[in-house]
Amino acid sequence: KAFTKVKETFCYAVEDHQLKKVALFSEDTNLYYKLLPTSDWPTITLSSTPMHRHTHFSPAQDAKLKIKEIAPIKGKVLDTCCGLGYTAILAVKYADDVYTFEVDKNVLLVASYNPYSQELWANKKIHLTEGKDSTEAILDFSDSFFDRIIHDPPTFVRAPQLYHLDFYKQLFRVLKKGGLLYHYAPAPGKTKDARGREFHKQIIKGLKDAGFMGVEYHQESSGVVGRKP
Repeated sequence: KAFTKVKETFCYAVEDHQLKKVALFSEDTNLYYKLLPTSDWPTITLSSTPMHRHTHFSPAQDAKLKIKEIAPIKGKVLDTCCGLGYTAILAVKYADDVYTFEVDKNVLLVASYNPYSQELWANKKIHLTEGKDSTEAILDFSDSFFDRIIHDPPTFVRAPQLYHLDFYKQLFRVLKKGGLLYHYAPAPGKTKDARGREFHKQIIKGLKDAGFMGVEYHQESSGVVGRKP
């Protein structure tokens, strides 16, 4: 074909001299994965749910605000949910090593087409564990292994285990004394649990119950921060 009609809501890759949408449907997960263009870095959507804020903040700004919450970054960093790898790639500029997990192979397939994700594989200081859930992968690490933790999970509906007290206790276990944690949380008023309670308040309670101190919600980064005493 001499011409191919393109849509502004898709990213495209050139394969076999043809433009192809960076999008796929998985029968295994029953989800539709799509690399969505934005004002700067693309985001990924899972059946229309974006994995980054991209309306009031661009994905690049979103990732940088999250990284800022655990500054100064040093030593070993845990990024529990890789996604397109933006937080891991930003963190590794300052860290000695970054360890990150991605359970969904389809997410990494989409990321492989994204030029802003390539450092995930190119940078030897980023250690990516594929196909393993964070609740399993974290068990491989010794106590007080990490200096900083970024926990930016999918929605509660998709991954409730990543909001469970048992997992929060594991995050506390692998973090060094004085270490900092950032946990993404929906904006107040946006999401409530089954009992009608503010979701970010439940995250705060869970982290406190796990042992974290100084736990509070920060609006700009849309997340909860805490430290290990």
